[in-house]
Amino acid sequence: MFEKTKRLGIIVYLYYNRDARKLNKYGRVLYHSHRMRYLVIYVDQTEAETVVEELQNLKFVKKAVPSYLDDIDQDFVGSLQR
Repeated sequence: MFEKTKRLGIIVYLYYNRDARKLNKYGRVLYHSHRMRYLVIYVDQTEAETVVEELQNLKFVKKAVPSYLDDIDQDFVGSLQR
């Protein structure tokens, strides 16, 4: 049946918004901020490191940073005790 694959978000900062279409081949573009000139791309977690290295070597990419959402503790039960 269907197996769920672990994915990782990569935040890619661009010099110009016109280059955003070129990043479709690296992963699924989930969000593009035109004003702040960045994209959020989701890729498989197994190939995330190689994709980040490839993105950083592109001329039109200012910076590529992996998302830290998986590292954050999201268990908020009992954290609001007074």
